[in-house]
Amino acid sequence: MREKLFTKKNLRILKEIAVSDFKVRYQNSILGYVWTLFKPLLLFAVLYVVFSVFMRFPVENYQLYLLLGVIIWNFFAEATVIALRSFETKQSLITKIYFPRIIIVLSSTLTSFMTFVLNMLVFFVFLTLSNIGFHLSFFFFIVYVVELYFIILSVSLIVAALYVKFRDLSHIWEVLLQVGFWLTPIIYPLSMIPADYHRFIYLNPLARIIEYSRVVFIDGYIPAINLNVVLLLVTVLFFALSLLIFRKFEPQIAENI
Repeated sequence: MREKLFTKKNLRILKEIAVSDFKVRYQNSILGYVWTLFKPLLLFAVLYVVFSVFMRFPVENYQLYLLLGVIIWNFFAEATVIALRSFETKQSLITKIYFPRIIIVLSSTLTSFMTFVLNMLVFFVFLTLSNIGFHLSFFFFIVYVVELYFIILSVSLIVAALYVKFRDLSHIWEVLLQVGFWLTPIIYPLSMIPADYHRFIYLNPLARIIEYSRVVFIDGYIPAINLNVVLLLVTVLFFALSLLIFRKFEPQIAENI
C-alpha cells in the first residue's frame, strides 16, 4: 500500500526544499533574485532585435507575442533540466530521510514555477504599457498555467526517473531542448508554416499552450472549446503516463544514485 503523498510531513518537506532551493540559487550572485527577471529579458531582447529589425515577421504586438513565448518556454526548459538531475543533487537527503521520491521532482518544478510567476509579472508590465485593453479572457490564462505546470511536471517525472538509470540522458535532453525551441512557434508565427503541418506542431502540447495563451492576451478571446478540451485530455493522459513510468523506476532510485 502506497504512503499518502499530501500528509503534513510531506507537505512541509516539499515547501522547505522548494523555498530553500529558490533562495540558494541566487544567494551568491550580486543581483540576486533580479536575475530571475534579467535572464528571459536578455534572451527576449536579443531575439526581438534580430527578428523585428533584421527579419521582420508580420505579427501585431510582436514584443508581447515573443516575450510570452520565451517566458513559457524558459519555464519548461529550466524546470525539466533541474528536475532531470534532482535525485542526484538531493542524494544525501534521499539516503537520510524517507519520503515519497516524487516530492523531489515536485519541489524542483515548484522552484521553477516561482521564477515563472516573477517573469509573468514582467509580461504584465509590458501588457499594461501596450495598446491592448483589458479583456475578461485574460483570466482564462489561469487554466493554461495549470495545464502548463502538469505538462512540465509530467516531463520532469519521466526525465528524472530515466536519468537515474541512463546518465547520457542529460546530453540528449540538452539537444532535444534546442531542437524543440526551434520547432515550437516561439519566435515565428504559426502562419509561416503550411497549414498541412500544423497538426504535427500541435502534437506538442507546449505549442498549443503558447498559441492559445497568445490568443487570450493579444487577440482578446478564448480559443474554441473543442481545442481546449483536446489540450485538457492530452494533459491528463500525459500526466497519467508519466506517473506510470515514474512508479516503474521509483524503486530503483535509491540504489542507482
